[in-house]
Amino acid sequence: ELFSLVEEFQRDVLSGRHTEAGWGNSNYGMSKLALIAMTKIWAREEEGDIAVNCCCPGYCATDMSSHRGNRHPSEGARNALIPAMMESAPSGEYFADFGIASW
Repeated sequence: ELFSLVEEFQRDVLSGRHTEAGWGNSNYGMSKLALIAMTKIWAREEEGDIAVNCCCPGYCATDMSSHRGNRHPSEGARNALIPAMMESAPSGEYFADFGIASW
């Protein structure tokens, strides 16, 4: 069902009718939403076998941000390391700003 929704969003964007169809106007935001939703799906499917999480490094000073980000990439990478280094990591969570984020 998630893949169908993402494909519908893509079709609506390509046809220029995504806002009238009720979608937001941010492709980036939609991609993050889909990633978080897929993380939750995979975590449920893999429950007990492996922890599945996603993270956001924040607005890092990289080529992608034309080096305007306020966070050094090494600081952003900490968001990926935190769940990987936890003794008993949760699963299905979204890590941002050095902890589990609500969304």
